[in-house]
Amino acid sequence: MNKSGGKDGERSQIIDLTEVRAQKLEEKRRSTERILFKHLLSVYSVVGDTTMCPIELIDVSEEGCSFQIPFNADKVWPADLTEIPLRLYFSQETFLEVQVQIQNSRPSIENGARYTRFGCAVDKSRSSYAAYVQFVRFLKTYSEFSQRDTGGVTVFYL
Repeated sequence: MNKSGGKDGERSQIIDLTEVRAQKLEEKRRSTERILFKHLLSVYSVVGDTTMCPIELIDVSEEGCSFQIPFNADKVWPADLTEIPLRLYFSQETFLEVQVQIQNSRPSIENGARYTRFGCAVDKSRSSYAAYVQFVRFLKTYSEFSQRDTGGVTVFYL
């Protein structure tokens, strides 16, 4: 017998349920965020003085975020931009502006479409950072406690 309780040559596998649960919650959080980003939140970057470019937010954290834009050889993202404002639109008239510093970029392919994906650090010195952090915390909590509506309850409108 070896120290792990099995016969020599056998390896017993111990599963850390806390780690498995954390992985499942992280998968659910990312999935929930992507749904919210695609269907409820519009995100734009202001490039130059007046041009707003739609972007697809991929992931957010208190430290930073990642986003992607469709690859377009005729209209390449300005390479000299390292600090940009991101506008998170919660309605057609209101947005939260977050200043980010681009840390890296790389090509990406998703569902057969080419993108350029950017990793960014969020500027914590801006006054809007407090609202951004609360938004990120809400997303984490929401994804942990949200449930999928399976249609089991009938809604009556009076």
